Amino acid sequence: MKNKWTKENFDKFDLEHPKIYQLFEYFALEVGRKRTHYSAKSVFHRIRWETAIGGDEGDFKIDDGWISHYARKFALNHPEHEDLFAFRVRRNSYHNEGVLHESP
Repeated sequence: MKNKWTKENFDKFDLEHPKIYQLFEYFALEVGRKRTHYSAKSVFHRIRWETAIGGDEGDFKIDDGWISHYARKFALNHPEHEDLFAFRVRRNSYHNEGVLHESP
């Protein structure tokens, strides 16, 4: 689906599924207490595990395309952890306007 991963679509998705960011933030803060760098994708897998196996929230179906959106939202909301996740600069992306730190 072309242009599925736009800022507007993320904002809508995030608004419709607030529990995903709550869990992302919770687990990212947990890992941020022990690590200086980590994988946002691993945080997503933890959300999937917790909701499918260990939680009462139900099984979240989350596309990997949202990972960078959630990682950037987290970094903006928690500047003390802005280096926890590596961010890539894409040639054509609105993300380039607010790049925190480019990964090598």
